Amino acid sequence: MSDNKALLSQEEIDALVGFLKTKDKITNDVLDQGSIDRLVEMLNGARTNDGSNAGKGRFFGNSVLSVEKDIAVQREQCRLLYEKDGDGYAHIVCENFVTGIRYEITPECLNQSCLVESTGEGWGFAIMPVLFDLAAMQLQVKYSGEVFAKVCNDYGKLLFGKEDVELPNAYLPTAARVLDNIVK
Repeated sequence: MSDNKALLSQEEIDALVGFLKTKDKITNDVLDQGSIDRLVEMLNGARTNDGSNAGKGRFFGNSVLSVEKDIAVQREQCRLLYEKDGDGYAHIVCENFVTGIRYEITPECLNQSCLVESTGEGWGFAIMPVLFDLAAMQLQVKYSGEVFAKVCNDYGKLLFGKEDVELPNAYLPTAARVLDNIVK
């Protein structure tokens, strides 16, 4: 397999399709064992419905995190914040503004059906605005316009070198999603 990030090269895909259609023999120079192993692992993860592979995919749409005991309380009392630490790393924090309890939300948290702590995974130096909005949607919490502007400005600065750049739509949630997730 080539050194690119693709699971399979086009030649490997063509060989696999040929094999599946006609049961042709595939030589090791076209589809090596490493490629086969990655493909089998991916297919096993996609087929499992018992939850044993939960967290292997990225950002499941149905993984609402029950940060609080009651999702209704979470919806009403929690807000999503964006913070930077002393080293410049970005953090998403879900804060219950009534109790003052704060929860660190990592990328791995968004793959789980319940809060996971200390995964060691981080967001890096900025967070793509569409992913920040996705976290709000999955947690069913809102964020302020000021916080969202900070996310956008920080991401723009990292990507384009200046904060006040207009980000391409590929990095942004739809306006309707922002309106649903922003504090009114």
